[in-house]
Amino acid sequence: MAVIMVMSPKEIPLGNDLAIKVMSVEDFSPSEADTQQVDMTAFLEKQVQLDSLAKVREAQLAAQEDSINRLKLAGATDGKEMTTRKERTETIGDVKYTIQYPDSGAYYALDNFFASLQSLSEKPNLIRVVHYGDSQVEGDRITDYLRNRMQTRFGGCGVGIVPLLEKQAFRNTISSDEAGNWQKIAVYGDNKGKPNQFYGLLASMYRFAPALNKDSLSDKVYKSWVKYKETGYLSKTDLNNKIENIKILYNSPKNELTTSITIDRAGKNENDTTFKYKLPQQDQRGVVGLFEQVIETRFKKVNMSFEAEAGTEFYGVAFDCHTGVAVDNVALRGSAGVEFTKMNKDFVRQHLKKMNVKLLILQFGVNVVPSPVSNYSFYEKLVIKQLRFFKSIDPDLAILVVGVSDMAHKSGTGYVSYANIPKIRDAQRNAAFATGCAFWDLYEAMGGAGAMKSWVSSRPPLAGKDYTHFNSRGATVVGEMLYEALMKSYEEYKERNKVIFP
Repeated sequence: MAVIMVMSPKEIPLGNDLAIKVMSVEDFSPSEADTQQVDMTAFLEKQVQLDSLAKVREAQLAAQEDSINRLKLAGATDGKEMTTRKERTETIGDVKYTIQYPDSGAYYALDNFFASLQSLSEKPNLIRVVHYGDSQVEGDRITDYLRNRMQTRFGGCGVGIVPLLEKQAFRNTISSDEAGNWQKIAVYGDNKGKPNQFYGLLASMYRFAPALNKDSLSDKVYKSWVKYKETGYLSKTDLNNKIENIKILYNSPKNELTTSITIDRAGKNENDTTFKYKLPQQDQRGVVGLFEQVIETRFKKVNMSFEAEAGTEFYGVAFDCHTGVAVDNVALRGSAGVEFTKMNKDFVRQHLKKMNVKLLILQFGVNVVPSPVSNYSFYEKLVIKQLRFFKSIDPDLAILVVGVSDMAHKSGTGYVSYANIPKIRDAQRNAAFATGCAFWDLYEAMGGAGAMKSWVSSRPPLAGKDYTHFNSRGATVVGEMLYEALMKSYEEYKERNKVIFP
C-alpha cells in the first residue's frame, strides 16, 4: 500500500467533473482541517446552564405577573391600560466578549437605548428592538431567546412584528397561513421590487389587491385572509403567545380598509372573540396607517380577514404588550445586509417613530463569505452606507452591528474555516466604528477559526451539517452571549450615570 501511495497519482480523471482520489501519504498526516479545533467545554456547559435557567425564569415570570401595577391611562379607550413594574435585577458575571465601541471613546453609542430601558420602571412605555439578519437568524432563531430574556427582565410580551406572507421559514414562536392571492414585494431576493418603494420595517410590503394604476380606478372590493397560531413549541417561560395589543401597519389610499379579527384564546374556559372595524383611509401612498386592537390574552389562533380596494398595502402585523420591550425578527435570506438604502427614507422614518424603535441589530455576512476576494474595502463602504442611511433618518437611533459568524468548507477529508472571515469581520467593525455604532464580535465569541467545525461535531451538536447555521441549541447559546454582552454594557451605562439617575 505504501508503494502504491508513493507511485500513484493523487487523482485519476474520469471525465470533466469526475475523478478517483487515491490515498496519499499526506492523507495520513495531520492537516489544517484536522488541527482546527475549538474547546467546546464552556459552550456545552453554558447550554446546560441555560436549561436550568429556564426553570428559574418560570418562577420569575409567575412572580412578575403578581407584581405588575396596572395604571389606567388618561383618555385611554377600549380598556387600554399601561403596566409598570420595577426592572428585575440580575447579576451579570464576567463577559469575555463584550460590546466594542469606536476608539474615539464613543461608548455612548447605545446610551439612548439604555436610557429607554432604564426609564421603563418609572414611565410605562413600549420600546422596540428590530433584529435584522440573514438566514442565520431565520425562523426567529437567536432573536427568540434574546426577546425572552429582555422581556423577563424589563417586561413585555408577544413576538413583535411578523409578515403577512412567510413561506420560506418556519418560526418556532408563531406560524402563519394565508390565502393564495397574497403577494410579497421586498428590497431583496426573488420578490425584489424597485428602489425607493414604500417598504416597512420588514423591508417588504404585502398586498392582495392590485396596485393602483389607470386600470384600477373602479370600486371593486378584494378579499383575503391570514391566520396566525402558536406553534406548540412554547414552554411555560415563553411570552410569545401572550398579547395585550394587536397592531396592523397598512396604507389604504382609495377607501377605508375593512378588517375582522377573531381571537381563539388559550384558556380552557375562554370563548372566541371577534372584532370588526373599518380602518381609516390615507390620502395618498407613502403614509403609514397604524391600527391597534387592545385585547389582553394568551391566544391559540388569530384569524384576520380583509376587504380592500386596489392600492391597499400592508407592512406587518405586531403582537405586543403595552409596555416593556418588543423584539422583532427580520430575516432577509440571501442578503448581505446592503439593501436598506433602497427603502424610502421618509417612509422608514414614519415606521421608526410610530413603533418607537430604539435599537437596530444588524447581523449579516454569511452570504459574503463563500466568494472570497483579497480586499473587502468595497464591502466596508457598502455597510457604512447602510448605517449612515439609518443614522440620517434618526441620529438618536442606537445601532449594534453583530459580526459574521464562523463558517467552514470541505478541505480534503475534513472541514476548515474560510480564511476570509476575519477580513469580513474587520470590514464590519470598521464600518460600525466609522459611523459611531457599536460592534459585537460573534466570530471570536464562538471560538474563532475552527469554531463552526467544533460546534457541528460537539455532542450534542450546536450547529447544522451545512457548517454555516446554528441549530436551536446553538442559537440559544449565541442569544445568551449576546444578551450578556448587552446587559454588561447596560450595567456600565448605569454606573456612569448613577449621579444623574440615582
